[in-house]
Amino acid sequence: MHLRTVIEQLGYSPHETTVYLAALELGGSSATEIAEKAKMPRTTVNLIIRQLQKKGLMNAFLKRRRRIWTAENPERLMILLKEREAALKLVLPELQTLRHDTGVKPTVRTYSGVEEIKQIMNDILETKHHISAILSWDPWVETLGKAWLDNFTEMRYRRFLRIRLLTPRTKLSVALKQYDGSELRDTQFLPASVDVRNSNYIYGNKVAIISMNTKRPVGILIEDEDIHHTMEVLFESLWRESGGS
Repeated sequence: MHLRTVIEQLGYSPHETTVYLAALELGGSSATEIAEKAKMPRTTVNLIIRQLQKKGLMNAFLKRRRRIWTAENPERLMILLKEREAALKLVLPELQTLRHDTGVKPTVRTYSGVEEIKQIMNDILETKHHISAILSWDPWVETLGKAWLDNFTEMRYRRFLRIRLLTPRTKLSVALKQYDGSELRDTQFLPASVDVRNSNYIYGNKVAIISMNTKRPVGILIEDEDIHHTMEVLFESLWRESGGS
């Protein structure tokens, strides 16, 4: 990708990018020299230099009564990007509270591969709602790995997020149930007639449906009150059929 395109994608205008790159190539130089290098009017370049100075990308010093401008080290671009990211993270919770969900159209996101599936699991933690899940535990362990799932359980426990789990009875799931009391989990075993071939998580106003293809799992995350409600009704029906109260 061309470096001009990368800089512009960071939020700088084409003119700002041109002036910054010209100053970077020249080293310490006057506004007139930068304008000549950038092939832009001096008055325009003066304005852009001031804008870049405010953004932390240009500095000035006096040399023989002349104002000399220097472009900041390109690493400054990364520093400024991280500062903006940190500022956004601070206000993100407040922005989320302002979000208005009309409920007219569900939000649907797709995920592919193990690492992206883990993004869904992280969303479960960040949504901070208790969880209902229907899944086959053995393939789930094979897909994500026991160590990663143990870490997820620990983070869920720290957030006091309780989970109700419906899963087929296997040696692994029976062993898992033994730790229900210490891991904020209530596990019930599905009837033998119920064949589960994917993983389903119901939380907040969201539903995550994840294919258990271990070569490349695929997930769909749906955010919609009505779909969530329907899935909860189905879960409660299976929960009662499995012996849960």
